[in-house]
Amino acid sequence: MDRRSARGGRRRKLAYIAACSTALSIILLFLLWPAHCLTIERGGKLLLAWPISKGERFEITFTHSLNLSPITDVIEWDGRDLVVIKSIFKAFGAGVPVPADGLGDDLVFVDGHYELIGIDSHMQSIPIMVQEAPNHFITLNGCDVYLLELAGSGSVADVMVKPIPRFVRLMLRSGR
Repeated sequence: MDRRSARGGRRRKLAYIAACSTALSIILLFLLWPAHCLTIERGGKLLLAWPISKGERFEITFTHSLNLSPITDVIEWDGRDLVVIKSIFKAFGAGVPVPADGLGDDLVFVDGHYELIGIDSHMQSIPIMVQEAPNHFITLNGCDVYLLELAGSGSVADVMVKPIPRFVRLMLRSGR
């Protein structure tokens, strides 16, 4: 009788160890499994990682240096590249592109603003010189991040999509 209970006890312990090992493996896999994220880096240091899905759009908004009106670039991640879809602005000024410049297919006036549509410009990353005057901010799913606060004035912030493990995103959220 003692041998049977000893064997049963060993089996229960082995089953418990196997269950704990499986649970730990699942947790580690969950934490290490990368997801595609819209990232912002400064000098190779990851500052922000927002999950993004193929076909999802985000916006980069800044203030035009001469006419002081906002310009918003709408960008979509196509699963491989960042694709500038259109630019939205209220006033023309130096450097604001029009189809005659070879950028975009059409310029339309919608609800009190202009939209330069059909830009279809593909890139892997978008480097942004962060300064107080243009005051860049990025919007994804209704959440805004101000690059001046995040990266600091005079720095270059690189915006791109890359796979990031969940535990890294959790560390960023908790303040490192």
